[in-house]
Amino acid sequence: MTKRKYSILKVNVSKHKLEDIAKFISPFQNDDRSLVGNLGYSFAEIENQLKEYMNKQPQSFFQVAQDDAGEIRGFFGVIFSDPHTLRLFGPYVTDIENEWKEISETFFKKILERYKRWKGIKLRVAFTPKNKLLKRFYETHGFVQYNAERTMVLKRQEWQRKRSEIDVLSNDSVDIRSYRDTDFADFLNIHPQGAYFNAHDIVQNLNDLHHLMMAVLDNRIVGYVYYEEFEADGLTDICFLNVLPSAQNRQIGTKLIEKAIEDSFQKSKIKKIEISVCVDNTAAFRLYQRLGFKETTTYLAYELKF
Repeated sequence: MTKRKYSILKVNVSKHKLEDIAKFISPFQNDDRSLVGNLGYSFAEIENQLKEYMNKQPQSFFQVAQDDAGEIRGFFGVIFSDPHTLRLFGPYVTDIENEWKEISETFFKKILERYKRWKGIKLRVAFTPKNKLLKRFYETHGFVQYNAERTMVLKRQEWQRKRSEIDVLSNDSVDIRSYRDTDFADFLNIHPQGAYFNAHDIVQNLNDLHHLMMAVLDNRIVGYVYYEEFEADGLTDICFLNVLPSAQNRQIGTKLIEKAIEDSFQKSKIKKIEISVCVDNTAAFRLYQRLGFKETTTYLAYELKF
């Protein structure tokens, strides 16, 4: 077999069609053996994400491997999830037998050249246990596993059945309302440090598809839920759900998640809701099960610190 010639190029909106790149990535995202966390599934949703990252993050870095005929052979992306954390998407390479190692190593070398001189930077990536290529690749480059999360899914029809069995929004002493600018100090206090999106980024990105709801008890903010809608994929991703320790065991978390569920399913394009839970968080896992969520995929989270 004649080895194809290819070039490694930085993605440029004026030179590359993001739709073509998204169509290249989408089949990988629909196979557990190549699935990477934090990207959508359909090419339309992936295209939307790439556009958003490139518009809002000038320091993001996307690469493609392209052959002489203009066909995309590989992709590797980097975004900032906070000022000190780089989130990696990929590498994705078409020809595993002949091109995967060479293209992936070239991609990664360019990323290191670009960011290694930055101090206090972490590289992070998430993928499924079945994605053995990435597991071997990142472990070879010194990445270590720091977390593992189970993804759980709630489908619209399951919620319609479950909501009649549970006392929806039962805690009337807690008020659930949208985030206000004056809430930031309280939100920052509750939001976990080192999370893959920091508090500043979350509030800056709030819009019709990104929602932050606050739980108020006795005129004090005690919790929040943050969720994003991906209309092209027909899903809502509940990214963060946190309640102050002093306010736990009062069904506040339940009320927050029920609010996110109810609001999401009011939109006809949303067919299912995803949420992730650490593998050792049995209390949250049981809560989500009670609400009708089913376990689907486990993600392994790896990081490399400079």
